[in-house]
Amino acid sequence: MRSQYFQATFRIARKSKKNMLLAVLLVLCMIFAVLVVEKQKINDGYRQWRDYNESVHVNADYFSSNLLRKKDYKQTFNNLNKQAEYLAGVQNGEIFDSPQDYLQNSKKLVQTMLAGYQNNYRGASTLNVPPKYQLQQKLVVYDYLYQHHLAIVMNSKESSTYLIYILGLVGMFLFFYVLFIASDSWMINLSHPTLLKNIPYQIRDEVEGKFIINLALTLLPLVIGVLGSYLFAGFKNGFNSLNYPAVLYFGKISAVPLWLYCLLYLVYAVVLVMFVTSLALLLNQLTHSVYLTIFIAALVYSISLLPGSIAKYLFFLPSAYLNISKVLDGTVASQSIIPANWAVGMTILLVWAVVLVIWFRHLVNQGGVEK
Repeated sequence: MRSQYFQATFRIARKSKKNMLLAVLLVLCMIFAVLVVEKQKINDGYRQWRDYNESVHVNADYFSSNLLRKKDYKQTFNNLNKQAEYLAGVQNGEIFDSPQDYLQNSKKLVQTMLAGYQNNYRGASTLNVPPKYQLQQKLVVYDYLYQHHLAIVMNSKESSTYLIYILGLVGMFLFFYVLFIASDSWMINLSHPTLLKNIPYQIRDEVEGKFIINLALTLLPLVIGVLGSYLFAGFKNGFNSLNYPAVLYFGKISAVPLWLYCLLYLVYAVVLVMFVTSLALLLNQLTHSVYLTIFIAALVYSISLLPGSIAKYLFFLPSAYLNISKVLDGTVASQSIIPANWAVGMTILLVWAVVLVIWFRHLVNQGGVEK
């Protein structure tokens, strides 16, 4: 890469008010969203189980003596009664601030909820039971806490649990952050060919330069946001260990220490930036419009929102792998016909990035752009 050309393009990106505003907003939102979590009591343990407790009791009341003569219905009824018992233990653990009781009863409750799927909760048609993969995610976290003798945190406002929450939230929107950063990656060259003072460059210099610039504009605020979130939430609500478990899917749903989850998250973010930058370069060249670039890229993302019965057959498209959180925690794998784990998601994004860059180079060469 020619250093003169890279320095010029980096200076342009660094001085962009749009880029600086996005970076500052990302950091501030990551750090100070803890105030919203506190105010709204998001992921509060008591509130989570309270609503489900009401659903359990409503469905248990549906069963009459006639229904209980059927084996499947009686099995569901007994399961709901067990759940009600463990829910009471969970709520007592919360009320009396007993993390150990809360953990033990939560684990037994989730195991009982999973057992209820053996007959698909026949007779409890309105029960708001979470999907199996979500229950399995909770169970691996409880097992990890028990095995490593860590106290469970019953909210998302302390340092480690808040960091897990905010990374999950950012994972949903990071694609759009990178898209807004990269949306004009090639427009400078198309609209202002003399802006770089006619510095000679090759297409490879351009692509590599944009990768590095967009990585810097994404990873730097993301790392600052991660550190700031952990420290701010810790000083405000209390610190807990970076060994606290986060859910990771890699062949099966498991739990890993939070520090390892953060590293894998950042590695995946690198690949995501490479894909989005490649997509933006190609769309800039095709449309000559920042707005069309953003619109078409958003359509690519929207494919991941299709019903699972359709989306599972589109596993070869990059759309399903643009939400980091859902890839890492196994949500994507539960909705796909292949084991779409962390490595599979990165591989598919990298393959598509290469395809997009090759297409981009072909269009530039065909268009006779100076290089």
